[in-house]
Amino acid sequence: MNVPNLLALLMVVAALMVSPRALSGEDVASIESGTNDSQLKDLVSGFDTTSDSSDESGLQTHFDATYVFQSIASGGFSGPYFGRFSDETSNGHTLNGDLRSELDTEKAGWWSGGAFTARLQSRVGRSAVQRAGSAAAINNEALYPNVEARFDESVLALTQFSYRHQITESVAIYGGLLNTSLGDENVIAGSSQSHSQFLNFALLYSVVEDATTGNAALGGGIEIQANDNVSGSFSVYGSQETAGLNPFTTWHGTTLNTEWTVSHTLADRPGAQTFGFLYGIDVLRADIAADPRLVIISIIQGLPFPSKPQDTWAFYYNAYQFIEGDESGGWGVFARWGISDGNPNFVKQNAALGLGGVGLFPNRPSDRWGLGMFLVDLSHADLLDGLHITDEIGGEAYYNIAVSSSFRVTWDLQIVDSALPHAESVCVLGLRANYSF
Repeated sequence: MNVPNLLALLMVVAALMVSPRALSGEDVASIESGTNDSQLKDLVSGFDTTSDSSDESGLQTHFDATYVFQSIASGGFSGPYFGRFSDETSNGHTLNGDLRSELDTEKAGWWSGGAFTARLQSRVGRSAVQRAGSAAAINNEALYPNVEARFDESVLALTQFSYRHQITESVAIYGGLLNTSLGDENVIAGSSQSHSQFLNFALLYSVVEDATTGNAALGGGIEIQANDNVSGSFSVYGSQETAGLNPFTTWHGTTLNTEWTVSHTLADRPGAQTFGFLYGIDVLRADIAADPRLVIISIIQGLPFPSKPQDTWAFYYNAYQFIEGDESGGWGVFARWGISDGNPNFVKQNAALGLGGVGLFPNRPSDRWGLGMFLVDLSHADLLDGLHITDEIGGEAYYNIAVSSSFRVTWDLQIVDSALPHAESVCVLGLRANYSF
């Protein structure tokens, strides 16, 4: 569930507070929400190479299994209306599988410069994301694969099947079914596909990106390695989420994206800055400029949630700088910021700031840790203003224990002041276990 999907739920709940009657289960089922998304940078290779296996044939594989338990210690969204929209409880459990494979065509004896990449993702269990009542999902693992019609259900989806070809030493082209959630990566904070850093997705990427792209979409682009410190990409792909669907029959809107990363050192310590821009053309999104009274009437009458094709844009930025050491052992600071048109994008701005690193204690050199705060400044369009949905502020702290080279356990704490006026500030305790090979 992405920001538009979750906010659609929150808006319906807010509408109930002022509507003349409660919605039935059929009313809720008739609501059509927007798409999920996240972002990109390396659209094709995207390996989390904590450990991988390979042979002389050129085939590399990597698999992650991630279990997340979360408990709503206090606050969140509950009450008589909650049961009409969700069957989540105060305790959530999810188990994710993430299988990635890459075939090097030169090592396979075919041709030089080529690589095929495939990614298969699955999820089972029921989270506590809706129960938390926040716009920023408290469990990023619960969002992937993003089969939109089956949130909190068992899903299996092919989220990447692409080909990349190295034309010159500094230029490569790619195309196919792209996994667009691989961008906006931050070495300290993580990314939307991280399994050992933050759990709240507002700390893992800029949520303004969500209105312009899906996580799995047909497309292509070009990568450029300008020099040792500057690299970037230009991409064109479908705006609609296609995870769990036939990507050849699902195309609503076109997204243009460019992302560039500039690496640097400060006092001989590494850092980097990433800049990205997205422009969506004729993207089918909820009409958040609609009169909230008309939206409430539509919901009560069981009509689809108002939506229309619209252009949308977003700019995002992230940076990190190590104060001591580097990513193999040390700590530093990170920041994120994003801004959008605010209509049709549900999020006008987002920001995040924090610190983290590896090896907090001398006798635990491989453990990860992080502290972060975030702000989600929601759109001030008529619909959200009319339903009194405002801004959201939250924070998260985690400690990731390296039990072995392939097994890690994370303790997590989140506190979020929800954007929904009738949801209380929520405190979430979490435990994550990840096994990779």
